[in-house]
Amino acid sequence: MLHFDAGLFIWALATFAGLLLLLARFAFKPLREILKAREDSIRNAIQGAERARDEARQLLDAQHAEIATARQQAAATIEEARRIVSDLKKEAETAGREQTAILMEQARTEIDRETRKSLDDLKATVASISVRIARQVIRENLDEKRHTELADQFIERLKQNRNEIRQRQS
Repeated sequence: MLHFDAGLFIWALATFAGLLLLLARFAFKPLREILKAREDSIRNAIQGAERARDEARQLLDAQHAEIATARQQAAATIEEARRIVSDLKKEAETAGREQTAILMEQARTEIDRETRKSLDDLKATVASISVRIARQVIRENLDEKRHTELADQFIERLKQNRNEIRQRQS
């Protein structure tokens, strides 16, 4: 069976302790430093990654904010364009109405002028015909003053009749 040798045990223990001291002085210390340096580099890498992640998150948030701002600006621009188009339509409608009113007024003025001209022509024609008929009927000459008075009275009666007809139509 096994035999226990105390001397061998002490030498083995002393050798092991010596080897342990040598390892502690020459191997463990550099290994600890290497491990500590590795741990520090890993810690720094993790902190750098966290900073990069935070910066990326901030950049992403900033981009989201810029996108939201751009959307708001686009919506405001579109709304402004709609308002401008609406204003332009209103201005065009107003200008069209004003132009129509001007044209209608010009047409009325032209109609009134032509009506007066026609009435004046009619007055002269009626007066001339009236004078001829009156000469033939009564065989006397009317003077120019009486002739003008009769024509004016006739035209006034025509105007009154025309105004009465317009009032009935309205």
